[in-house]
Amino acid sequence: MRLLLLLLVGLLADSTSAECALGSDYKFELTSCDPEGGRWRVQVPTSSASHSCTLEQPKRVDSCESTCEAGQFFDLSTLSCGACPPGSYSMGGAVLFDNWDTLPQGFHTQVESFQSSFIGRFGTGVNCTAFGWQAKGDFLASVGGPCAATVTLSVRLARVGNLSYIYQYSNRDVIFDFEAQNEQCQSVADAKEFRWPSVTAEGEWRRQVVQLKPGNNLLQWKTIGMETYPGKPILIKSIEISGTTRATSCSPCRNGTFSAEGSRQCQECPENHFSSRGASSCQPCNPETEFAPKGFSRCIKRHACTSKDFYETRSPCDANNQTRAEYRWLEPKICMAGVSLPPVGPSRPCLPCNPGMSPGPAASCQFCPAEHFSDDGGPCKPCPPNTTPNYGYVFQRWAQLPASMSSSCRQQDGSECGGMTGWHVQGTHVQSGQHHADGAYLLLSLNVPGFRSKGGVVGGRRLEVGRVSFTFELDCKAKCEFVFMQASDRRGVNLVQSWSGATFKREFSHSVYANDSYTFSWAFQKASLTDYDVFSNLLDTDVARIFSINVTNTIDGGASVCLACHQETDEVGCIPCPPGHFVDSNTTQCTQCPPGTTVSNPLAYGIESCQPCGPGLSSTDGVTCTSDCVFAGEPSFDLSALAHETFLVRGSRLFTASGAQYFHVFNISLCGNTQAQCSNNISYQVDGTSSQVNSFVCRTTMVPSAWSDEEVVLSTQSVTLGDELVAVTNNTAFMSMEVIEEFLSQNATLHFYYSTPLATRSCPQGRTTVISLSCDASKHGNGSIVLPSKCPDGTCDGCSFNFLWQTAVACPVCREQDFRLVRGECTGGSQLLHYLAPTNCRVLTNLPATKAVKCQNHIPVELQAIIGGTVMVAATLCGLLLHFWRKTQRLEYKYMKLVQNSGSGSDGAELPPAESCGLDDGEEEDVHFAQPAKQNILNRIKAMTSKVRRKVTAVPLRRYNLQRDDTG
Repeated sequence: MRLLLLLLVGLLADSTSAECALGSDYKFELTSCDPEGGRWRVQVPTSSASHSCTLEQPKRVDSCESTCEAGQFFDLSTLSCGACPPGSYSMGGAVLFDNWDTLPQGFHTQVESFQSSFIGRFGTGVNCTAFGWQAKGDFLASVGGPCAATVTLSVRLARVGNLSYIYQYSNRDVIFDFEAQNEQCQSVADAKEFRWPSVTAEGEWRRQVVQLKPGNNLLQWKTIGMETYPGKPILIKSIEISGTTRATSCSPCRNGTFSAEGSRQCQECPENHFSSRGASSCQPCNPETEFAPKGFSRCIKRHACTSKDFYETRSPCDANNQTRAEYRWLEPKICMAGVSLPPVGPSRPCLPCNPGMSPGPAASCQFCPAEHFSDDGGPCKPCPPNTTPNYGYVFQRWAQLPASMSSSCRQQDGSECGGMTGWHVQGTHVQSGQHHADGAYLLLSLNVPGFRSKGGVVGGRRLEVGRVSFTFELDCKAKCEFVFMQASDRRGVNLVQSWSGATFKREFSHSVYANDSYTFSWAFQKASLTDYDVFSNLLDTDVARIFSINVTNTIDGGASVCLACHQETDEVGCIPCPPGHFVDSNTTQCTQCPPGTTVSNPLAYGIESCQPCGPGLSSTDGVTCTSDCVFAGEPSFDLSALAHETFLVRGSRLFTASGAQYFHVFNISLCGNTQAQCSNNISYQVDGTSSQVNSFVCRTTMVPSAWSDEEVVLSTQSVTLGDELVAVTNNTAFMSMEVIEEFLSQNATLHFYYSTPLATRSCPQGRTTVISLSCDASKHGNGSIVLPSKCPDGTCDGCSFNFLWQTAVACPVCREQDFRLVRGECTGGSQLLHYLAPTNCRVLTNLPATKAVKCQNHIPVELQAIIGGTVMVAATLCGLLLHFWRKTQRLEYKYMKLVQNSGSGSDGAELPPAESCGLDDGEEEDVHFAQPAKQNILNRIKAMTSKVRRKVTAVPLRRYNLQRDDTG
């Protein structure tokens, strides 16, 4: 191929005579390195090249591995290193990508939808064009969604080098994967350790460094979304690669930066200066009428100063508890002329401290000491005897920021805001700062070391350990976002709730269900000036205000009230009640909760604090509701064979055409004290240990390796699906959970309900799991666990999970009346009684023994049924026979009467023959019988003798009215 190219260039050179111009007629390119370690520089004609110009002969470059110093590039015209011109930069043997206005040359993106053998919650025909990696100016972003998105970069290293990229990854519903391949398409061994970048906090940037070997390297960043909504995007701010071959050109500086000749990197323009792409210097704005944030590409016109450009603060309280109002300009000051700062206000009393706090040194408010309280913000007072302080945080007066709270400002690139205030107090509220760079995060954080209650689930109701409530408003003219988050060491950072745009004053309350050390954060972000340029003069007036924050039941803080508590006669101070006890409001004595109820608060008051356990659960210690896997009732179940073990269930595999795939594995502990465990084996780069979750039901995402040399299946995204067993019942619904119709049609008889109320971005109400048990005598042992046919991943919405457990263990326990009794044949005056086990229940004890009993004159039920049937048939036949006999006698009697009357006529004339032996249609039988006279024996004998002597002739039947002749 190389020889053909050289021949083509030589022919072109021979057929032309004019000199060609670089750029318009041709461009230089280098061939690939040959086995001798060199390559050729050739001139390649452009599409607008002149047909009469002369191209030079290819020139040999002896080395492929040589590099230029930082700030230089390899000039293909002179085949030597030269300094980068002003407005550009070069890192020498390195390359930097930090400008994402468009996708840089060499990058390629791909996005694919997942396919499977089922139609699940992702449905079919998911449009992935809206997802995937996209250039967003300052960042390369992937917005997740139910798709696999990949961005790749191919780079050749002349020596050992490093890949360094800065990223932000705060969406736990997306798997973020980095992979590096060498020339043989094998995974780079040193990159395996950093394949799974760790999760970052909201707004936090993290740098990842990976060592690369010489030769060709294919770098790949992949995101795998597991939810249908876009979610928080994964961002890459910059990618730097060292050890590359010499650069043949310099990279231009991005907007808001500049560089001199021979620069290794570009520098940001200072405040009130601007620059465009490829600038060699920054231009100043008019200081009187314009301003520009640091690193900005244009100047913005200053507006006239108003009352919104300054804020009020209070001077420290003096010895007389007096303070004065002072006013300060918002920094940086971006307004001109207009109003002036008001003068310092007159002296007035300092604001009282918040409840549970009192004035301390330097007139600052601090929490009351232990066993003290303050209900009006004044001096702390000791709690009365037999009482204990009810600790918590109550912030409703904002003379200063409490010691347990902190304020910060963080730019979108992760840097600090240059000493600018994130939030500042305003007396009646705390307010977000202004005049920050576009897209900055303004963070307000509160640290809570823990709560006094342990939480849990009682009676199907999740018990909270504490509650966080706050009142706020958003005053926004353009797009803005306000988020509330909670973070803990065990559960990481979770977004609780978010609001966008203008929001009137309102209160929000959040229940905390797990006792842990938390950091609660409020973050406010204004719209980007580049996206909402028409509102550039209004964005600085967009603020968030928080009026009050209240956290209850904490282990520290201040107390505004003291509660009655238990106290022993020989002890001083309050004595906490033992677990499972409550304080009697009348006697202040600790009292055991009734059986089947629990209490979680160590300072519970009254028997109403004892909450009943859910159906099928019991409690003997008043602390936890448990199940021994044996359930009495009609019918009763014994599932002890399934206790003390965990069971694995694998979900359906999802995959893309290019090979990206994942599947879920569920670990289930049905009942008992053994908990299921799900572990991650890819989180060692964070703290050196694998993270894990323990619960009744948990799930792990398994990602098979795409490389043939890797056999390990990596596990990540372990989450709990059932922290608490809240009910075991045959009811098909409990609380907000219900059994799906598919499992009801498969004779599911017993249902286990589990709950994990921790709110997440994808499941604001937490996750729930329902495990339905179906009796199947053919499945011995543990049986099998089935997933829904339409959603073989266990869920159709990502929050509600359903499983069907088919096993013979789930059959009800056989009762005594369920056994079938079979009597043997009588032999020698005795018979054997045999018992047969039924097939629709479990026999947990031995069958009743076969025993001999004395024969009884007892007809078997089967024989009784046969005899009864025979008698009924015989009675029916007899009835029919009697009926027809009587009918025959009536006809015979009528006939005989006709014959008798016809033979007794006086004139001896015969009757005319009958036209018919029956009645015509519609004609009724009209025969009348006269009441016969009583006959004596002599008359009867004479009548019978006369009948015998008379010659009887057949007379056809006609209709006559017969009258009995009393004379005979």
